[in-house]
Amino acid sequence: MKSFGLSKLKTLGLPIIAAGALFFVSPAISEAGSETNLGDRLLLEGKENSQVEELQELLHERGYLDQDAIDGVFDPQTKEAVVEFQTDSDILVDGLAGVQTVGALSILGEGDEGQAVAALQESLQELGYFEADADGEFDRGTHDAVKDFQSAKDILVDGLAGPQTYGTLHAALTGSNETAKEEETTSEEAPAEESTESEEPAQEESSSEEPASEEPAQEEATEETTSGSEEESSSEVQSVIEMEATAYTAYCDGCTGITYTGQDLRANPDKKVVAVDPDVIPLGSKVYVEGYGEAIAGDIGGAIKGNRIDLHMATKEEALEFGRQTVEVQILESN
Repeated sequence: MKSFGLSKLKTLGLPIIAAGALFFVSPAISEAGSETNLGDRLLLEGKENSQVEELQELLHERGYLDQDAIDGVFDPQTKEAVVEFQTDSDILVDGLAGVQTVGALSILGEGDEGQAVAALQESLQELGYFEADADGEFDRGTHDAVKDFQSAKDILVDGLAGPQTYGTLHAALTGSNETAKEEETTSEEAPAEESTESEEPAQEESSSEEPASEEPAQEEATEETTSGSEEESSSEVQSVIEMEATAYTAYCDGCTGITYTGQDLRANPDKKVVAVDPDVIPLGSKVYVEGYGEAIAGDIGGAIKGNRIDLHMATKEEALEFGRQTVEVQILESN
C-alpha cells in the first residue's frame, strides 16, 4: 500500500475536500503535515530530502532520469525531468512535484491513500464522477469512479490513475472551467454593452460588478479587484507562481470563521485572505492573485498543499462561481 501522508488526518476524522472545507486547521492537524511521505509536501528546486529521492526513483523508473542522478537533491536536472514528464502527461507544467505530478508518476490504484488520492477524488467530485467524501482512501468507490471517468473519456479503462488518466482529468477540468467562463461572459455582455467603449481604453481599471474568472485577455484579471490593481502596481514582485485555485467561505460546515492566523472573516466578510501551503508561501505574506486581487496569506487547509491556493469569498455563491482555476500568484511581500 502506497501512503501519501494522510494517516494522521484520517485518525482525526477530518475529510480532505476542495474549496476550503478545512477552513480552520488546528495546530494538531498542522503537525500532521510534517510527515515525510511523498506527495505530502510540494517538492521544488532546492529541496533536499528523502521525498526528493523517492521522486527521482519514480522518474528513473519512467525513463526520465538517469540512475546516477538519484541523490535526494532537487536540482535543475530533476526539475527538467519533472517538466518533461508533466509535458508528456498533459498535466500542469510548472516543474514542481505536487499531488498531481506525484499521483501520475505513482499510478494510483485501489489500496493507496494520502494527499494525492484526496486530490484525485476532489477532481472526480468536481466532474460528477465521485459523490463520497474525498477522504484520501483509494477504495472500491474511487476505483469505480476512475473507471467511469475513463470509460466516458474513451481512454484505457483499468481503474488506475496514471499519466493518461491525469492528463485527461486536467483537460476536462480546464475545459469545464473555460466553458463556465464563456457562459458567464455571454450572459454579462448584454447588460454591459453600454460600458464597453469606456472600458477598452483602460483595461487596468477596477470593475467590482464583474465576478472573477473572465478570460478574454489576461489583463482583465486585474479588473476584478476593488483596489488591488493600484496597490499591485506600486508593489515590487518578489516571485511569480502558477497555482491551482479554489474558493471558500467563512460559513462552510464545521467552520468557525476564524483563520489559522486569528482573523475573523465573519466579522470582515470582504477581507481578502487566502489559504496556502506555508512551505510554498509563508503565512503573513502579501500576494496578488490573478482574478482576485491583493490578499494576505492568512490561512491553511488540509487539502491546500503544494501549488494550491484557496481564496476567501464573502458568499457561497461567489465561491461556487469561482470554481477551480489555474491562476498566476505574485508574491509581493514574504515573511
